[in-house]
Amino acid sequence: MKSLKKLISKSLLAITLMFATSFAANAGLINITHDINDLDGFKLGSIQVQIDESLLNTGFLDTAFGDEITLININLSDLLSWGDVFDIFDFGAVIDSDNIYAGIEFFEFDADDVGFGLETWSYYMTYDAFGLSYLEIFDLSGNAIFETEFTLGAAQVVSAPSTIALFTLAMGGLLIRRRRIV
Repeated sequence: MKSLKKLISKSLLAITLMFATSFAANAGLINITHDINDLDGFKLGSIQVQIDESLLNTGFLDTAFGDEITLININLSDLLSWGDVFDIFDFGAVIDSDNIYAGIEFFEFDADDVGFGLETWSYYMTYDAFGLSYLEIFDLSGNAIFETEFTLGAAQVVSAPSTIALFTLAMGGLLIRRRRIV
């Protein structure tokens, strides 16, 4: 029984160290996620971008000026079941790094869906927090299939390394507590 306890303790220590190493490798990344809703509140999908923590409090970040805003995921699967895999031609975004909890101030997205041959559709979205925001879907001949105005839901800001750090501290705490009991 004692060897089983040692094995479990060593396993927990190894997992804790693994997450601590992972924390150091991913330090400084912040994910910002929004739901995409039509004007009636119906969820169309979501968008998730990522910025580096070192860019916080540097003013407006704009991909047009070479600032690093990475598109992690955009999907329209709540609108169309296949609207989650795109061949992206153009993506641009603006974020106020002094207030990241306000989320995305502007974005533009131009892409085709993937894998439907002649049934491939083109998607164009533009969002402006202070103006008009719309989604347009076209077939390959340029005929409009769907158009709607939309808004973004409240920004959800998550620092992935913070979550890993909390998990690592919790595992270390359990390990220390376990050793004191035995």
